[in-house]
Amino acid sequence: MKIIFLFLIVSFCVQGYEIDGGRIHKPKKQQFHRLHDHQSTQGSIDDDFDCVEIYKQPAFQHPLLKNHKIQLFPTFMRTRMQNRSSYLGKANKDENSMRGCRPGKVPIIKTTMRQKLKTHPSSRSELDNFTQYSKSYPGHHFATLDTTQDITFHGASAAISTYNLSLHANQYSICGFWIQSGPPTELNSIQVGTGIHPSLYGDHQIRLTAHWTADGYHKTGCFNQLCPGFVQVHSQFSLGEVLKHSSVIGSEEKYLSDIKVKQDKFTGHWWLFGSLDHIPMGYWPKQIFTHLSKGSSLVRYGGETFAPPNTISPPMGSGRLPQELFKNSGYIADLMIVDSNYNEVEVNSKYMKPNCDTTSNCYDVLYHGYEGPFYRQAFLFGGPGGQCGI
Repeated sequence: MKIIFLFLIVSFCVQGYEIDGGRIHKPKKQQFHRLHDHQSTQGSIDDDFDCVEIYKQPAFQHPLLKNHKIQLFPTFMRTRMQNRSSYLGKANKDENSMRGCRPGKVPIIKTTMRQKLKTHPSSRSELDNFTQYSKSYPGHHFATLDTTQDITFHGASAAISTYNLSLHANQYSICGFWIQSGPPTELNSIQVGTGIHPSLYGDHQIRLTAHWTADGYHKTGCFNQLCPGFVQVHSQFSLGEVLKHSSVIGSEEKYLSDIKVKQDKFTGHWWLFGSLDHIPMGYWPKQIFTHLSKGSSLVRYGGETFAPPNTISPPMGSGRLPQELFKNSGYIADLMIVDSNYNEVEVNSKYMKPNCDTTSNCYDVLYHGYEGPFYRQAFLFGGPGGQCGI
């Protein structure tokens, strides 16, 4: 069984829309690239990854996964995936080719990097009161759009604008979405998106990044595959993969990364998908969670930054404020949730709440709901950072 992951560039021209006082006006012609498949990823298995036997990957060191049987594809895609030949096996036969691993093996970030980063400060976003949260965990800042519906969610998806940012070695900036459930001390959370994280990856490149916890970041959880948890089934690409393309401030050419997480109705596992084709990459097993095993109470879209306390915060999104609109600002478009009936539907604007934990000259959020046939439900967010919490 073979899984092709993020990011083949599909180029097409659509009408871009700008907002003014909540109204869409004056469509501009922009060129958008929805990133997916291997042609848009750097292919860095040579440098950052080892090819590991699929049943010897770190996930199975988790005490709750000792006897776990790998689910090669979600049950809601069974027919589609069974019709694909060599789903896992259609990888380049040369493991050093930067194209992936041999059949039966999966790319896992190198052991040296995993050991180095096991004690790295976790990404956190467990409280609704962001101002109080920032005081409790200095250095973290958020600009988000949150669901307020009193329903059980079973996933989310979005198209995330990608921009190169200049960060210091001890900072990070991540854009994407969170799926969460449970009280703060028992928080279950899955965070996925794109990010620049120099101390995590050793460089300043934009990479697919994820984080999870099952107890409010106290003893469980980590980025990507740095601890047992995420089960990789993709034979060619992995969490931590480099995205080759990014948008440029002021340019009409934009790049978006499509990412989805959806819970399997029958197994309860949380599947990660990349690309417009929604091709499964791997999953967080139901067994490692308590509250998320039954679904999520909150979906949160947006950005997170970190810098050591009492220092300058890094840029978020594109590094420009939302008031500069879609041409310059970072944004997340095509906002979708998986509802209580496991249907994928657009978010409802009356149930969405903007949140920002710092002054509007550092980061901000701008949301007016539906933004036209390309952006769909979308919002602008981010900013230059600076003295946000000093």
